[in-house]
Amino acid sequence: MFDVYGYLKNLKGGEKAMKKTIGLVGVGLLLVSMVLVSCAPMQKTAVTKSNLSSLKGNWQGWTTFSSVPSQPVLTNMQITNDTVPVTGNITLTNLPDPVADRFPADAKTAGNNVTINFSNGTITDQGTLIGRSGENFLEMTYYAGEKPKLSGWFYYYYYKGTVEFTKK
Repeated sequence: MFDVYGYLKNLKGGEKAMKKTIGLVGVGLLLVSMVLVSCAPMQKTAVTKSNLSSLKGNWQGWTTFSSVPSQPVLTNMQITNDTVPVTGNITLTNLPDPVADRFPADAKTAGNNVTINFSNGTITDQGTLIGRSGENFLEMTYYAGEKPKLSGWFYYYYYKGTVEFTKK
């Protein structure tokens, strides 16, 4: 086995080199721990009537369809009020043709953009936000903080997948 202590001690200025190495290792460990702490996951925040106002506004993110192979789709969401029932809309931008073909014609615009309106959003007992439009269903968890986030899953016109938004 390689003896680092002995090797460093026998080098020219061995004690000094050993102390310098120990110091560099300590600084390295400190930097790694700072990175790990800064990457800590955001804490889930229960949606309540009192914090609905923080959800109102424009959100942008990505929709990933798990039931059809495709790239994530740029998605914008607007929550237009801060009371229950929550209202707003979701716009999926430039959907791939196989996905866009399943949406009703009145929901699509040029460029395979689809807008889904919702007007009956509710808060669950678990503190998540649920929006429904016909058979379409979206449930999102709120993560408060410096960069608020909404993350969840959906069922849109026979497709399933996940969504993730950050507040604009």
